[in-house]
Amino acid sequence: MTESLEILKMRVLLSFLNEDSRFCTVTGLSSVLGESKQKISRLLMSLEKDGLLDRTDLRHPKLTEEGIKSAEYYEDRTSVILNHLLYEGLDIESAEHDSYAWALYSSENVMEIIRSSEQRYRAKYELRRQNQFGGDELCKHLSNGEYLFPFLIYKENLSNGTNLSMANSGFEHPCKLVVADGKGTIVLKPLDITAKSQMNGKDMYGRVRKLMYFDGTDFVQAPDNDGCITFPADSMFFLNIGSGMGQILHGSVCLRMQCSVGTNHMPESTAIFTIMI
Repeated sequence: MTESLEILKMRVLLSFLNEDSRFCTVTGLSSVLGESKQKISRLLMSLEKDGLLDRTDLRHPKLTEEGIKSAEYYEDRTSVILNHLLYEGLDIESAEHDSYAWALYSSENVMEIIRSSEQRYRAKYELRRQNQFGGDELCKHLSNGEYLFPFLIYKENLSNGTNLSMANSGFEHPCKLVVADGKGTIVLKPLDITAKSQMNGKDMYGRVRKLMYFDGTDFVQAPDNDGCITFPADSMFFLNIGSGMGQILHGSVCLRMQCSVGTNHMPESTAIFTIMI
């Protein structure tokens, strides 16, 4: 499949970074990349013009300092994207081919999403033999950063044919897991809840004001930081369900919440907070 000159230029940069210097010539790169010597020669001149390649010695060209930085930048991108595509089930040949185009044209926002997804896949793979574990163990397998996860909150008891809690509407979705040095924090952002009064049918507006999490021994008050409620990830208990592409990490923790409606405070209720990775 024909590749664009920009992708070939990037692959030449990567070759200088990873291939033996004996192959980093017009003839060697032509063989490694399967392109004509004439095209490779033009690409080397273009890289030299861009300040990425030093061709003072035409028989032994080498990357400049800026060229090394550029090559390392694209190598990091292609590596992350390749792993992501392989985890998604793409065959190795297609994944390698597509990783170059993705690495070249993906925005930083897209790369951030792919990195986060790749981190999750890697963590799931490394934890595949553990049937159950705590949230602290999960965070040890994640790099520093912020991760977004879907979540559901269940009521303690079934009512009206469902055990989904109204509290699902009381927080912004998805939730955030912030990891720093192997430790994690779940961040929930409360939202206003609207419901009809059973007394007069009028709209009532409320917000979760108090949340406590079960730390394995007692219920502990979750702090409010800049309008967000947080609690430690190590309070969560995970089950490893399925395998391969069907593997799911199911995490849960017991919460107690209190909601305020105007000057009134709703009774404290117990719920189960769950996330699935």
